[in-house]
Amino acid sequence: MLNPIRRKLTILFTISFFLFLLIILILVYLLMFKTMEQQQREELENHYLAQQHDLIEHMDDGGPTISYDPNRSYFYYVFNAEKEIIHGDEQFKGFFKTLINHLPADISESRLAKVEWQQEHLMLLYRPIKSKEQLMGFIVVGQSITDQYHFFQRMLWVFIILTLIATLLLSILSYYLAGKAMEPIEESFAKQKRFVSDASHELRTPLSIFYSSLELIESEDKEHLSPISNEVLDDLKSEAISMKELLEDLLFLARNDQKNFSLKKEFFTLTDLVLSIGRKFSLILPDSIQFNMNIEQNIQMFGDQNRIQELLYILLDNARRYTKEGIIMLSLEVSGKNSIITVQDSGIGISENALTRIFERFYRGDTARTGSGTGLGLSIAKTIVDLHQGTIKVKSEKEKGTIFIIILPMEK
Repeated sequence: MLNPIRRKLTILFTISFFLFLLIILILVYLLMFKTMEQQQREELENHYLAQQHDLIEHMDDGGPTISYDPNRSYFYYVFNAEKEIIHGDEQFKGFFKTLINHLPADISESRLAKVEWQQEHLMLLYRPIKSKEQLMGFIVVGQSITDQYHFFQRMLWVFIILTLIATLLLSILSYYLAGKAMEPIEESFAKQKRFVSDASHELRTPLSIFYSSLELIESEDKEHLSPISNEVLDDLKSEAISMKELLEDLLFLARNDQKNFSLKKEFFTLTDLVLSIGRKFSLILPDSIQFNMNIEQNIQMFGDQNRIQELLYILLDNARRYTKEGIIMLSLEVSGKNSIITVQDSGIGISENALTRIFERFYRGDTARTGSGTGLGLSIAKTIVDLHQGTIKVKSEKEKGTIFIIILPMEK
């Protein structure tokens, strides 16, 4: 019973830790990346400042001169205002041809750029050359950041692997700690289940004796009792029947909780069962409620016929109780290997807040829907559906009605 809560706690803890760790790693990665980028820019700026006078001297050269040395730590190119190359010290031969085709449109302001060229990752610093606020040209200073790029790639994969491993370890730890935290609750819940089961079982005998005594009084002394006494006797019998039904419901749920309950499954004609229940149900409805059925023929099912009957009675009685006037619709159809039972009414509906809790035992949160019931009907209905490996869904809107959809497998 509490295992779903344990799993939810584990999932919640794991997801929370994963998101927290992911945010931390992303921030660390971005901080390191920005630090590296800023350091590279400062190195390029320092190189430009150290060499700017020599670089500017090349503005007076007669034609473009390009020297190549693969062992350089930095490379640079000097361009005039018309974006024509004047001089260059290359580290990567022929790179200036690609650079010329990708020069920025605005060269009047300093800027930093990163480019990829022949499997090399390069960082470029564009610096304008001005004389008395007049643009004379610009210089491109650059260096390779391929090693740094590969380092950050490897670091990214390391972060991903560490995150996955840490998340896996934490999920195991979270599951263990959630189990430890649930132990007192499980023990308390087990005691509660045993109490409900034992109390329900023990109360059946005195209640049966009480009801039998009332019947004996009714059969022997009814004619000698006053009208008020007869009315009290009828009320007592009615309350005794209600108490007996409540005990049976509690005993059914308690046995299911303790895994001490099994269905008596067999093949039966679901169509005939639904039609029979629908005809009986239509006889007890007031004239203000119209009852319609849309039942597909010859639907067979493997299940507990008595429990499916109880399921339908619960849902139909629920629809009748909360529909003063309007329509109640009972449908049965086949979809693939499943049978789909739908109970729809045009009653007062269920509030959005109550929808998530209507299958809880004794839940009576929606004051508009409180009545003479025990609050166990829908809980029993869901238990019956779960025992048949089916699903039950509910859709509702206030003052517009409610739809219960039950999906049950037809085969073993």
